[in-house]
Formats: sequence, structure tokens, C-alpha cells
Amino acid sequence: MLNQILSFLLWAAGGVAGAALLFLLSAFVLSSIPVNSSFAQAPPDDGQVEIFVTSNGVHTDLVLPVATPYIDWREKVPLRHFASADSSYTHLSFGWGDREFYMKTPAWSDLTLGVALRATLWPTPSAMHVAYIATELVPTKRQRPILLSPQQYRQLVQYIDASFQEGNGNYRHITASGYSGQDTFYEAHGKFYILKNCNNWVNQALKAAGVKAALWAPLPFAVMRHHR
Repeated sequence: MLNQILSFLLWAAGGVAGAALLFLLSAFVLSSIPVNSSFAQAPPDDGQVEIFVTSNGVHTDLVLPVATPYIDWREKVPLRHFASADSSYTHLSFGWGDREFYMKTPAWSDLTLGVALRATLWPTPSAMHVAYIATELVPTKRQRPILLSPQQYRQLVQYIDASFQEGNGNYRHITASGYSGQDTFYEAHGKFYILKNCNNWVNQALKAAGVKAALWAPLPFAVMRHHR
């Protein structure tokens, strides 16, 4: 009996290791295949809009200006939902992800095995994380700027807008949510799991805007590699 248990555990461990290896290999290969490879950043003085793609090493976000001639995001994500943000804030960060993970993991030290496994292996409800940012970002390895034409920016806005659930014409705000006075959460469309995660959402947003992106991008490097 002990030998059977050990054999099963070894088989299970081998299966998990094999699946992880296949996932990483697929991520590397498919992320190296570009989509919209002819994309060129909008020329100066052509009404272009600068956005940023950001990464913390695990999760990627999109950072957009609060207000442009094409949209004022304060009409969609009003300042009253943010305890500390005010009209001087210049940018907004948008991220899509697992709702329970967002709610229960304000810091990595709060992560539990159960939350991690459910978010990874089982399609779960999603949420949009929105944060007001006080100043313009500075380009770094993990904060990459992209200049979009007006049309490309409108396409990006349309993709982000469609990710929010709405009720009575407004985004469905999750009350008493957020990690600070500058951020909060809204109900989102779609189910989250390992093959359709936060990084894929950002990658799909870039595709929708006609920006160079990866064929598939489940990991941050897969998104960022096309914007070094």
C-alpha cells in the first residue's frame, strides 16, 4: 500500500511538473510570435496619446491619461469612489484579474494556497482594478511608453470599457474595496484562469488597439518583450 501511495505521488508530481514545463514552453514560443508586427508609434504632433504598459514581475497593467479629447475617465470612474484621489491626478491604471485574488491578496504575504489554486486552475469571477496616479510615469524597464494615434487610442478605450460590467449606465463599483485611497475595484466581464489571465487581458487590449503584441502572453515577459 505504501509503495502504491508513493508511486501515485510521484506520478502526480511528474504530471504537475510536465504541465508546468509545457505551459512555460508554450508561453515562450507563442509570445515570440508577434501580432500587428507592422505597428509604428504615432508621429509627434499628430494628436497622439501616450500610454504605458507596466509590470511588477507577475502582473501587467495599462496606464492611461485621466483626460484626453477622446475620453475623460472621471465620468466612468468618478473620484468619489477614491478616498484620496483628486482632480490633480493625471493618470489611471487599469488591470483585469481574479476577483477573489484581488480582494484577499492586498500583499503577497496574504496569498493562501487555496486562493492561488482556485485562481490558477478554475475559471473564477473577475474584477477590474483601477488606480489613480498623481504624476506622469517615467520610462523604465518595467514601465514602457507607447504612442497611439487617436484611432488606436479609441480602440483601446473601447476594449477597456467593454471589460467592465455596467448597471444603470454606470460601472458596477465594488464598495469598500481597494488597497488605498487611490484605488478601487469594479465588477468585470469574463472568467479568470491560468490560460486567460491578467497578462493576456493586457496583451489582448494591445491587439485590439492595433499595437504590436504577442500571439499569446500569459506571463509578464511575454507582454513586455515587444515593447523594450
